[in-house]
Amino acid sequence: MLAVTTTPRLLVAAHGTESAAGSATTAALVSDVAAAAPEVPVELCFLDVVGPSLADALAVVDTPTVVVPLLLSTGYHVQSDIPAVLARHPNVRLAGHLGPDPLIISALADRLGTSAGATTVLVGVGSSRPEARPELETACRLLGERLGRPVTAKTLFEDVRASLAALPGPGAVAPNLLAEGEFYPRLCAAADGVAVVAPPIGAHPDLVRLVLARYRAALD
Repeated sequence: MLAVTTTPRLLVAAHGTESAAGSATTAALVSDVAAAAPEVPVELCFLDVVGPSLADALAVVDTPTVVVPLLLSTGYHVQSDIPAVLARHPNVRLAGHLGPDPLIISALADRLGTSAGATTVLVGVGSSRPEARPELETACRLLGERLGRPVTAKTLFEDVRASLAALPGPGAVAPNLLAEGEFYPRLCAAADGVAVVAPPIGAHPDLVRLVLARYRAALD
């Protein structure tokens, strides 16, 4: 455990997006995290597209910090980018990324809402890193167990529209996405006329709990 006399800072490292809606969703989530743990200093930084960057956020204040990657799966940022930055900051702990986790599954099921009765497809962004696909498959299995029926996993690297059009009966898409951004409109366009797309996970109470759980686990 970190030997500190003050509560370590929780630095949420989000991907970053040019989408105003996506940025607002991320800001709302971080605000909810701060409200849920008022004793913890909570700040937000970004890994791409917008600032402040992770490196900038760590350079500003030399204080014990836990970085929680606001990322659902393994990828470049988890495996390479974040560890490279943190290697220059021995006073910083790195928490695990968010998925797959039962709290994510709970939030996904909640976002599906009444669409949960339809044939369901869990769609993730996809990654060139091989570890990402098993995580999506695990999330798919857990969501199927939660809904009581099989769920199919797809990524935006695949022909999502053809897959949705081939579904037996009405289709519902659970986006394995945290916020609006580049990928959510692409998914909605692919599903237009063939399936209902649920909202991204967003500032869901279960996601707030998970971010704080990752922070606390990194301190133990």
